[in-house]
Amino acid sequence: MSPAPLVSIVVPVHNDEGTIEAALASCLAQTLREIEVVCVDDASDDGTVAAIERMQRKDSRIRLVRHEENRSALQARRTGVMQARGDAVLFLDGDDELAARAAEVSSALMRSADADLVQFDVSVIDRHGRSGGTYEQRLAPRHSGLVGSDILGELFAPGTPAQGQLWRYLFRTAVVRRAYSLIPDGLILVRVNDLPLMFLVAALSERFVSTNEKLYRYHLGRGGSGHDVDTIERAEFYAAAIDSIESIRGAVEAIASAAGDPHQILTSYSAARRWIIGYVCLQLIERADPVIVDAAIDHVRSRVADDDLLAAAAAFSPRSLTALARHMSPVPLSGRPLRTVLLATSSWRTGGVAAVLATQARHLMDAGYRVVVVARNGGSDLSLVPKGIQFVELTEGNLTRRLEAWADLCRRFAVDLVIDHQMLYTRYWPEFAAMARAHGAATVGWLHNFVARPLLDRDDRLRIIEENAGVLAHVVALSPLDVAYLKLRGVSHASYVPNPPSAMLSEPAHPAPRAVGKGPLRLVWWGRLEEGTKRVSELIEVAVHLRRHRENFTLTVIGPDWEGSTAAKFNAAAKRRGVGRHVTAVGPRRGADLVRLIDGAHGFVSTSIIEGYQLTIAEAQSRGLPVFMYELPWLTLVQGNEGIIATAQSDAAALAAAIVRATSDPTEYAKLSGASLIAAERAAAFDFTHLLQDVISGTVTPDFTPEPTIDDAQTLLGLFRFYAEAGAATVVSRPATDSWIGARLWRAVAPVGRRALETFPGLRPLAHRLKKRLGIGG
Repeated sequence: MSPAPLVSIVVPVHNDEGTIEAALASCLAQTLREIEVVCVDDASDDGTVAAIERMQRKDSRIRLVRHEENRSALQARRTGVMQARGDAVLFLDGDDELAARAAEVSSALMRSADADLVQFDVSVIDRHGRSGGTYEQRLAPRHSGLVGSDILGELFAPGTPAQGQLWRYLFRTAVVRRAYSLIPDGLILVRVNDLPLMFLVAALSERFVSTNEKLYRYHLGRGGSGHDVDTIERAEFYAAAIDSIESIRGAVEAIASAAGDPHQILTSYSAARRWIIGYVCLQLIERADPVIVDAAIDHVRSRVADDDLLAAAAAFSPRSLTALARHMSPVPLSGRPLRTVLLATSSWRTGGVAAVLATQARHLMDAGYRVVVVARNGGSDLSLVPKGIQFVELTEGNLTRRLEAWADLCRRFAVDLVIDHQMLYTRYWPEFAAMARAHGAATVGWLHNFVARPLLDRDDRLRIIEENAGVLAHVVALSPLDVAYLKLRGVSHASYVPNPPSAMLSEPAHPAPRAVGKGPLRLVWWGRLEEGTKRVSELIEVAVHLRRHRENFTLTVIGPDWEGSTAAKFNAAAKRRGVGRHVTAVGPRRGADLVRLIDGAHGFVSTSIIEGYQLTIAEAQSRGLPVFMYELPWLTLVQGNEGIIATAQSDAAALAAAIVRATSDPTEYAKLSGASLIAAERAAAFDFTHLLQDVISGTVTPDFTPEPTIDDAQTLLGLFRFYAEAGAATVVSRPATDSWIGARLWRAVAPVGRRALETFPGLRPLAHRLKKRLGIGG
């Protein structure tokens, strides 16, 4: 027998007929002559064995060991290591090559440093023969030398990819054999089968060194790497990577129990496991054929607990959270301690959402909870944030960065519950809910507008809500009709809760009904100068019709500029319509100044086309003002409210006539004013702290989560038709696009229609009229 080699090159092969001769030629070309090449054939059924035997006849340093059945590369390497005669082992895949100096350089470094593990640089070669790129850079050595537990801690550092490529290292044979003694003989791994051995060797090694010389040529895209995930079978293949890290859990725990620092070993193992799961998410969700994504997720969930899956995706594949959210069950609200509540919004600016946030925060703090308010975008007016509220603004750039910051907040504040107030205003709330879920926090979604709002805006946010509601512990809307829609669409964990009163409603109420005399009629409106939903330009049209009945009136418009709609533009438009001296936008007013202007008025006018819970109605009525508005029949504030006169949407003439009639009759006006005071008292009579507590504890009473009725379904279809048409009317009409608009809006309306028709078949004639109105054939 020839002298013992210094280095054994172990080559596991399986059906490598086309590449094995080049691989073995690179072994025989080593500048270090004292080598052996141990080829382990893992039951190939092509010409691989014949090719090896041809090479054997040329050089006796090549040995061949054969498996009768396929046992995976993990076990083929074991066979080779156990057959190896050298004190050091290099691994070579059957479709790659070694650089000529690989054995010489690495073994010399091992001997001089008395190292157990030597890392070297590699060349990554793509299908076109080009090398370089980011993957090659990631494989480069990062440390010149490490000792003890730092080897594992640095090679498998938390937050970094768990890289188990064995072909980047020269190993001390005794250490590899010790690692293999901890791996079952019968374990077969079809994916990432090098990671278990690499992790265990790193945990057992005492000294590590490296060189920046490129000593290995890795061919990207050969073998099982770099392929598209386009079938469920390939998805299952990629998901099998999870087996590789799970397979050594017991071995890791055994090493940890015997180590001086078990925490380091267990931390590195948890980090590697998380990365593997995140990598699987990346392959199966971000990069897979969309047709198989849902099936692939179901398969992975059968292997990994949801908490682990979400945490891994959050760390290494944030964009997969959207798809994962559709499959997740929420963190339950009941039966768990609740200490910290995070209230989420887009930004803190003037408006109803900010008012609700402030009031909710106060109620929660009074109840003993720690409250944090988070704005997920910039642009907040910090002067509006009430004192005592902890406020955080996420200003990091892209979605991934903001999700990372969100995760940090969940950890830093130990968040138990998120109340997300942006479900109707952002497409990305599911990712944030899933991220919170990954950190053990439940999320309650809060809708601040009527559910038909997306039809008016011509977007798909209803679909997003329906598809992702499962990640939410509860969905809160503002009216029974919203709940009816949600339940018709399968979102059963929904309830409605009236918005809490604003600060103005805590002011002493107007002491008695107001009176109207023969002097000037003073009307008022306040809110954001927003055109899309509040339709502030309609106030000018109401004034135009009012002037036809009486000259002696004013309409004061109060509020900040909003997204291109400004007081200056509004006043210019009023002047063009000939009512400039009657209608004036005066900008924002707050506190006592706002109350003074309201108390000097005879009525509040609203021309909103859609609202969720219009706090300005309750505010106006608390000052004894009658309300004149366009119909918004789902609003709980208007139901049974005799202090309101409502006319059909966009009928400025009818609204103006109603104002004239009511304010021309002192008796009728006093009756309206008194009814407003009663309605305001009723609106403020809810125990809002108790209602909020019911929501966050999962104990909402049946009164606030009613089942849909046939009247609800009929009302919803009618309103959806109206908002589909209103949304279409905002689009510039072109002959070529009219049918497209109708088809798109029909797709938005159709789901609720189908569900309603399944439950209430008698609504079919109304549904057909809607389809015809939108110009959809069939």
